[in-house]
Amino acid sequence: VLFCYAFGMAFYPHRHEGPVFVCGNALCLHEDLEQARKVYPSAPIIAVNGAAREVKAIALFSYHPERFVERGFEWIRRQHLFGSDFTVHGSRFMPDMPWVQYWHEEARGGGSSAWGARKLAKLLGFDLVVLCGCPMTAGPYVGNHGLGGTMTHESIVERYQQEIMQDTEWHKGCYSMSGATKDILGSC
Repeated sequence: VLFCYAFGMAFYPHRHEGPVFVCGNALCLHEDLEQARKVYPSAPIIAVNGAAREVKAIALFSYHPERFVERGFEWIRRQHLFGSDFTVHGSRFMPDMPWVQYWHEEARGGGSSAWGARKLAKLLGFDLVVLCGCPMTAGPYVGNHGLGGTMTHESIVERYQQEIMQDTEWHKGCYSMSGATKDILGSC
């Protein structure tokens, strides 16, 4: 595998195609994934944030790359329970985070890490993106049924919804299995 380096960043050496699931860790993740698998049974997964604890993924993505190894989050360690054949991606280059293998400045912006992972999927070559566990509605996370965290605050979630609605250049080829993102993007 050849790698090209520019400003200390490795370029992702593969080009994918076909559908991919971008999995967030909202409480609806497993139900969404079950329904999506009926349509695309062999689609690979890009896990966003804490979804790395829940599903086997080919890639992990976050706008918060420190949490890949941060105590209490440890998303990389948790993903290793599924196997070691995954890559770790972030959007804003940070040289003090060697656990992130690939940085994608084009995946930056609003709409949460899930929307950034949608952008990453396109940048990696996937033709169709299906959001699972990314309803962009206030509520609990998988594995933490009690309320708490950023995604339980209506004002934050509403801001993310608006950012996704306005980011229309990334709508084509993206669908969602539930919630506000399903209302914005449609479903497969």
